[in-house]
Amino acid sequence: MKKTTLATLVGAAAFAAAGAANATIVVGGENGYEFSVDGNINQFFVQTDTEIQGGSGLDNSRVRNGLLPTFFGFNVKAPEINGLTVAARVSISPSTNGGSYFDESQNGNAMEQREAFATVDGGFGQIMLGKGLGLYSANNILLDQTLYGVGATLGGNGQTTLGRIGYGYDYADWRSQIRWTSVDMAGFKVALAVMDADEVGPAVGAASLEKDPRFEASVSYATAFDGGNFKVWLDGMTQEVDSAATGTIKSNAYTVGANLGIAGFDFVAAYYDNKGVGELGGLAFGTATDATGDERDGDGYYVQAGYNFGGSTWVKTSYGESELDLTSAENPGLSSLIENRNMWTVGVYHDVTSNLKLVAEYSKMEHEYHNSALSDDEVDVFALGGFISW
Repeated sequence: MKKTTLATLVGAAAFAAAGAANATIVVGGENGYEFSVDGNINQFFVQTDTEIQGGSGLDNSRVRNGLLPTFFGFNVKAPEINGLTVAARVSISPSTNGGSYFDESQNGNAMEQREAFATVDGGFGQIMLGKGLGLYSANNILLDQTLYGVGATLGGNGQTTLGRIGYGYDYADWRSQIRWTSVDMAGFKVALAVMDADEVGPAVGAASLEKDPRFEASVSYATAFDGGNFKVWLDGMTQEVDSAATGTIKSNAYTVGANLGIAGFDFVAAYYDNKGVGELGGLAFGTATDATGDERDGDGYYVQAGYNFGGSTWVKTSYGESELDLTSAENPGLSSLIENRNMWTVGVYHDVTSNLKLVAEYSKMEHEYHNSALSDDEVDVFALGGFISW
């Protein structure tokens, strides 16, 4: 049994977010097969102070997961045969959150499964079959500082917090898919995937709803230079769903972003534009359209800057916002939808060891409504906690 550092960050999510693996225990057999496990347990004290419409306040103290749930992954890798390497991964995400008889949304004792996939690698690149993180918006969330923190909360509940999902980018989500990723071509990579589509619009859950495949694609370029690194990406998605009530609902989106690391500094900037996706980065499926099925437009961005002290402590700050427009048929004065969600975050992320990370983070969320008669919401989120990983 031996330890290796793999730096294979799996990702994150919102209501039910992702996992990360930065160290793996590998067991190898004489026949060339390898079995490994990885994962993390994270826990935070989260204080949320909320001022909502009309001036009423709500203070909420929780001991809970952050944006990442706890995570336990099992990996199998076969030896190379005829130029092909076959591998598989299955992971589980048990929650550390407490439960409540009166508030089932706290997801006490919940157990989630986000990954179950196999891969085939060869001279053609990689084929992935199964359930894993989507392509669209994956880079945005993997580079977000709140991946290892808390970020936005959803009324203090949910199995995980939101991070910056819906406050600067859409949610990549964990999707059933068939994906091809090219080999590295002097820093360029291309990935194409066909996936299960989301059920969006007022017909969500309706028996009459029919789905076409969802298509996602990603093009990226990454390079390293003396004293730094640079990456740029363009991701996109498209899908259609049909229902007897609203007809065809088309969802389309793209995101473009860049990451620069130089002389201890790290910078991220990303923008997205969508149609027929909805609030909270696509997590509020019913808000993707109006009552008749017309798609709502949305867009947003986030910027982030950080500096590394002594090789083990990151201090980072970021700002992002997401907007959701009404359709031409909707009256803002009759709407209860949030037009703009924005959030500032500042955090300190300190690696005590390669297996122990401590985090202190503050986020300020603001919500502006389409209906001018509704006052803005303001939410302050303070979080202290950390990760134990393997």
